[in-house]
Amino acid sequence: MSKQIDQLWPTLLEAGVVKGGKPEEGDLESPWYVKVLLAFSGWLAALFILGFIAIGFEDIFKNNSAVLILGTIMIAAAFAMLRIHKNEFLDHLALATSLAGQALVVYAIFDMAAHNEIIAWLLVALLQLPLLMFMPNFVHRVFSSFIAALAFYMALAEVDSSYIAAAVVMFIAAFCWLNEFCYAQHIKKIRAIAYGLTLAIITLKGTTLFGLNALGEQLYENQTELWIGELLIGFVGLYVVWGLLQRNGKTISDRLFIAALVATILVCVVSIKVQGITIGMVILLLGFSRTNRILIALGIISLIFYISSYYYLLDTTLIHKSLNLFVVGTIFLGIRWLMTRIIPIDKEVQGV
Repeated sequence: MSKQIDQLWPTLLEAGVVKGGKPEEGDLESPWYVKVLLAFSGWLAALFILGFIAIGFEDIFKNNSAVLILGTIMIAAAFAMLRIHKNEFLDHLALATSLAGQALVVYAIFDMAAHNEIIAWLLVALLQLPLLMFMPNFVHRVFSSFIAALAFYMALAEVDSSYIAAAVVMFIAAFCWLNEFCYAQHIKKIRAIAYGLTLAIITLKGTTLFGLNALGEQLYENQTELWIGELLIGFVGLYVVWGLLQRNGKTISDRLFIAALVATILVCVVSIKVQGITIGMVILLLGFSRTNRILIALGIISLIFYISSYYYLLDTTLIHKSLNLFVVGTIFLGIRWLMTRIIPIDKEVQGV
C-alpha cells in the first residue's frame, strides 16, 4: 500500500487534485461493532483465565497479598502487550489478561477491607483511574470508566446517598462530550471515558427505576431522595442546553435561548414522575450536537426503556401511569410545535 501511495501521489499533484506533501500513514482502526465483539470476547476469556487460576492455583486465594501481587502482574503484562505493535489478537489477549488481573485485585481489596465496603468500593474506583488514563486501548478505557462510575455509585449507596451519584456521573459524561474537541491530542481518550460513563448512567438509572442498586440488591431510598436525584440530573440537562446554545452563538436575549431553557425545565419537571426521561433526552441531544450515531441510538434506546419500564412498574395504578404518560406526550408535542414556530426554517428545506 505504501508503494502505491508513493507512485500515485506525484500524479495527483500534477493533476491538481491534491496539494502539499504526502500524508503520514495512520493505524487502521476496527469498526465499533468489532470493538464490541472484542469487549465481549475479553469478558469471556477473562472468565476462563480466572477459572484456570482458581483450579490450578487454589492455594493462592488463601493469601491476599499473593492474590494482589498476581493481579498487579497480570495488569502490568496487559499494559506491556498493548504497548507492542497493535493487532487484534494482542488487543484481545491483553484485554482478557487485564480483566482477570483486575478481578483478582478487587477480590483482594474486598477481602482485606473486611466489612468496610465504603473503603473497598472507593479503592476499586481509584484503581480504574490510572487504567483509563494510561491503558492504550479504547475498549479497556470504556470498561475502566464504566467500572469506576459503578464503584463510585456503590460507595455512595453505602451511606444512603446513591441518588447523588447519577447526577455526578451524568455531569462528567456531559462535560467530556461537550469538550471532546477542545483537547485534540486526547480526543480518543476523552471519547472512551465519555462512552463508559454514558453506559454507566443508563445502567444505574435503569436499575434504580426498579428499586435496585447496581448489583441487584434492594434499595431503601424514599421517593423524596429519588426526586432530588432527578432534579440534580435536571440541572445537568440545563448545563448541556446552556452550553450548546452559547456555542451556537445564541444569547439569553434570543427567543430560541429562552424557549430552549423553558422546554428543558418542562422535561425535567415531567421526569420527576416518569424518571429517566431527562437522561435519555440529554444523551440524545449530545448525540445530535456531536453527529454521533452511536450516542443517538443510546439516547433513543434509553428513552424507550425508561418510558416502557415506568408503564410496567407496580407501585401505582395503570390509569394513573397512563395519565402521566399522556401528559408527558402532550408536553413533548407542545415543545415540538413551539420550536417549529421559533426556529426559522428555510423554504428549500421545507420543499416549498
